[in-house]
This record gives sequence, C-alpha cells and structure tokens, in this order.
Amino acid sequence: MAEAKVFPMHTFVSCLKGGETADSGVLDMLSFLTQANVDAEFAPIAAALSKAWIYEQEPQLTKAAAGQVSGLGEKVAVKPLPEAAQVQAQAILAKMGDLRAQNATLVEQVAKLTGEKEAAKADLAGAKAKLKTFEDQAAQGDVKLSVTASKMDEHIKKLEQLMEEVAKVKSQGVVVAGVAGGAAAADGGAAAGGDASGSPSVGGEPEADFGLGSNPFADATW
Repeated sequence: MAEAKVFPMHTFVSCLKGGETADSGVLDMLSFLTQANVDAEFAPIAAALSKAWIYEQEPQLTKAAAGQVSGLGEKVAVKPLPEAAQVQAQAILAKMGDLRAQNATLVEQVAKLTGEKEAAKADLAGAKAKLKTFEDQAAQGDVKLSVTASKMDEHIKKLEQLMEEVAKVKSQGVVVAGVAGGAAAADGGAAAGGDASGSPSVGGEPEADFGLGSNPFADATW
C-alpha cells in the first residue's frame, strides 16, 4: 500500500466540504486517493467515493463544519483508499470514461448527420427551384406555342384570301380574252368583206402620184 501523502488542510476541507468545482490541488488529492487519473469532470464522483472511506475512518468529520475541520491544523496526511475501494473507484471512473468517449462519438455523429441533413435540405431547395424554373419555362413554351399557332392561322387565312384573289383574277382574265377574241374575229370579217354596214373596204398601196390605195367610188355598186 502506498505511503501517506501530506496535503494542505484547505485542500482536504475542499475535498470533503467543497462544491462541484475542483482546483488542481483537489484533483491531485483525489487522484492520489483513488490511484486514478481524475479530471475536473470526474472530480465529483471521485470525491464521493473518497469521502465515503474518509468518513468511515473519521466519523466525527461528517458533523464538523468546514471551519472546524480547518481548525485541526494546517496540513493533513492521507493514505490512498484500500485496494478494494480503489478497484471499485477505478472501475467506476473507467466506466465513466468509456461513456464519455461514446458520448463524444455520438455527438460527432449527430453533428455529421445534422450537416448531411442541412446539405440535403439545401439540395432539395435547389431542386425545387430548378423544378419551378422548368415549370415556368414550360408554361412560357405553351404561351409561345399558342402564339405561333395563332400566327399560323392568320397566315393560312391570308393565303386563302390570296388564293381567292388569284382565282378571281383568273376568272376575269378568261372573260377579257373571250371579248378580245370576238373583237379580233369581227375585225377579220371587216377586213375580208368590208364594213358590216355595207361600206366598201379601202386599202392597198396608194398611187405613185396621189391618191388612196383604192377608189371606192369607182365601184359600180357604190
């Protein structure tokens, strides 16, 4: 068993009557008592295990106030916990260390999952924004298609009107051609037999000195 170690009385009092916080002196004393590495987080557990053994050895200390304990002297010599108590304390502290490590792992996993969740939310928001853009573009495409169809209908109507105009022009052109043909036939008849009213035809080459191409008045029938 390890030899006793001397500690200041105020450290001993802090260990027995102190609060939840522990300074370096108290941590040193608790580590010596339990023969384990005690940090500030595990100090309350180590102090509870150590006080149980100390009070068992010195029952009068349980009823003494902090001032009364300080009045016992400036220093106190303490020995480590008995071997059985040490094993118990060390097992508890080791278990607490494992739980702390597991908790740290869980905290890290939670932080990672939280980050992934936020990233997934951001991706979802981006996908929704893109979908909205696609929907807007599709809606604009429907509008453009509707406008194009309307323009196409307008062009078709104009084309139909032009076709009607072409048909009308063709129809009028045939009538004019018929009239022209009749006039040409009438002119031909006049040239062959004279005026339709019975007037004699004139023409031919004029005389060399003077005169018309022919003398209609010389005809016995005039």
